[in-house]
Amino acid sequence: MSPVTALLVGTAVPLAPAPARHARPSFGFSTLPGGGRAALAVECSSRPQKKATKHHMKTRPKKTQPWDIKRRPTQYPPLPPLPPDWTLVAASATVDAEEAPAPAPVLELAAAAAPAAAD
Repeated sequence: MSPVTALLVGTAVPLAPAPARHARPSFGFSTLPGGGRAALAVECSSRPQKKATKHHMKTRPKKTQPWDIKRRPTQYPPLPPLPPDWTLVAASATVDAEEAPAPAPVLELAAAAAPAAAD
């Protein structure tokens, strides 16, 4: 068994004790019960969380009641026909100049000139 596997299993033989130092311990190493030091083992979460889509699929509202399972989308009455001055044009369609309807008349208003203010 390799030393890493033995460490993960917990049956690792303690390494030789490190010389006693009064400085702070270095990061990334833990002290073994016999005074030796070993690299930190990989720790996994005991309660891993689901990623977003998996969580939403698991916790989504589910239909459990028979009346709810049999329920279908609402059927709305058809829309009334469009007014005659409206036309439907597909997004990818082009309108030629000959086929284009005449533009609507533009109402022009002439603004009366305001009298100049007397000083």
